[in-house]
Amino acid sequence: MTDLKIGKIIWEIRYPAAATLFDSRGKIATEWQWKDDLSEWRISNNQVVIHNKSNTTFLNVGLGNIVFVSELPASFKHFSDFAVRFSTWTLKTLQVKKLTRIGLRIIQISEHKHFKLLVNKMKQRLIKLSDEDWDILGGSPEDIAMPLTLCLGENRVNFQIGPMKKEQLLAYFESNEAKEGLPSVVLFLDIDLYRNDPDLPIDSQEMISDFIKKGGDQVINMSKLFVERFGGFE
Repeated sequence: MTDLKIGKIIWEIRYPAAATLFDSRGKIATEWQWKDDLSEWRISNNQVVIHNKSNTTFLNVGLGNIVFVSELPASFKHFSDFAVRFSTWTLKTLQVKKLTRIGLRIIQISEHKHFKLLVNKMKQRLIKLSDEDWDILGGSPEDIAMPLTLCLGENRVNFQIGPMKKEQLLAYFESNEAKEGLPSVVLFLDIDLYRNDPDLPIDSQEMISDFIKKGGDQVINMSKLFVERFGGFE
């Protein structure tokens, strides 16, 4: 079975522009600096950013959204617990009255040895075209990717899977620490779980916790079952 690892998690909440940000920037920086290893901060007109020295973790509070990003997270539980505290506190501080989107994006990777073999296995298992069919399209593909949009109850999922080389994978990461540790060839899974215009109590810690933790478990389990079903493509 292919060993999937979480490379990056992005949690975002969007809302109509919150003018209270301008009076709250210093308070936000003071509150979240030194939480975990978040030692660095910067403030501009429309945002506050707090991050660690390696840039593997950062918080961003903007005029219309809050974002928490973690590359090479210690665990999903650690990420989700922090995200819930950060989101609840920030929404209350900014006096946000309405949410327009909530989303949890998890990028997972699995190391593989042979890029061409991975492409061929995906082509055989997921895209059932004959050699004659491929000839109509100009020949068998040298690379392959599968983007999907799925419906999971009230939520939607943007799902992308495909083989990827390190030079392409680098674009998905910010920190040198994460980039240096990337394998040469991976099976890449990028799953973005989101809900537009959520009709939910925005000051409810339970709502935020429910979406992040249950949503994250759902995404991770979906990825595991998908890879197990298709044998890791090797």
